[in-house]
Amino acid sequence: MTGALPEADFDWLEAPSLRAVMDALGAAGEARFVGGCVRDSLLGRPPSPMGGAGTTDIDVATTLTPEETTAALTSAGLAAHPTGIEHGTVTAVSGGLPVEVTTLRADVATDGRHAEVAFTRDWDQDWRRRDFRLNALYLGADGQLFDPAGGLEDLRARRVRFIGDADTRIAEDYLRILRFFRFTARYAEAPDEEGLAACARGADGLRRLSKERIWQETAKLFAAPRAPEAFEAMAKTGILARVLEAPAETDAFAALHRLLHADVPPALGIEALWPTAPREALQRAFKPATAVLDRIEVAREAGADLTLDQNAGLARQLYRFGAEAVTDASLLEAARTGETAWLDHANLAATVPVPILPIQGRDLIARGLEPGLALGRTLKAIEAAWLSAGCPEDEETIEEIVEEVLG
Repeated sequence: MTGALPEADFDWLEAPSLRAVMDALGAAGEARFVGGCVRDSLLGRPPSPMGGAGTTDIDVATTLTPEETTAALTSAGLAAHPTGIEHGTVTAVSGGLPVEVTTLRADVATDGRHAEVAFTRDWDQDWRRRDFRLNALYLGADGQLFDPAGGLEDLRARRVRFIGDADTRIAEDYLRILRFFRFTARYAEAPDEEGLAACARGADGLRRLSKERIWQETAKLFAAPRAPEAFEAMAKTGILARVLEAPAETDAFAALHRLLHADVPPALGIEALWPTAPREALQRAFKPATAVLDRIEVAREAGADLTLDQNAGLARQLYRFGAEAVTDASLLEAARTGETAWLDHANLAATVPVPILPIQGRDLIARGLEPGLALGRTLKAIEAAWLSAGCPEDEETIEEIVEEVLG
């Protein structure tokens, strides 16, 4: 099936940087845009080749081998980097824009984690090895749409379906289970029942995947428009327990998702869903960046100290844990309890300046104290008294605190 969608926005095809790549490849073989840049353009969300709103990921499929691709690009004066040469991917750089160019492929052997591929010039073999129908949409440089799998129909019906037999597609790469939920949460109204049943049957295969791959997909799911429904479906089918064997608070995540208008950072998504999972369990399950685990940990510490006392409480919390942690903890409390006061607390934490201890060691030395351990203990005592007083800023109160400690 070929055709064009009148409401589609393909203006980005005229970007000079992209024209240069496609002209270079077209002079030596055949090349088409594929995947997200095509799919999202059909939905009125075109890519922005040079940044700005929209995705900047541009993928191209070609009949050229990686060596032929490299030769075609360099002959046209464009940079070509072998970023995934074993899978047939060469990254072209044109006018500062990276474009991933991948040779058409056919699966020779799969084991649920990795695929052994052979390069081909057959477009039919290439689309049949892809995961979902809406990801097998191709677009020529002239704007001609190629839809061999029926992806256009699925886009119109707002559904995500596997290409061919769902069980077979999943057995080729079990990561497709998580991709099914992520794409469903972004592009569909509800999970395709055939695909959902196949994911449930293949759920044990998730244990064969690397933790890094599982994390990459899960992290992308938190901010999807219908992520709460996706996580609920994953919980009901037992798939969520395969991702992390800990009690999952899907209602709390749904509430947080609403509060943040779907813009849920991965650390908050984890903490909302799995609030009782120890750091070590999260590390084993996902192997996320240390910064993600640190953010969860300090949010938990701030949560244990939370109070709605806007006088002494908020200032002390901000000083001890920082604005991000107090905001995170307050948002999580708002999601779990439904109390709007916590949302107000989060808004204050994000806007009120973080207090700074007004007395430093050099100030005490100027008062005659000798540097050393005693000075450190005195400064700690002043800090504790200042925190108890609500982190005052006026000089008179600060002086009274210092005099009381020194006295």
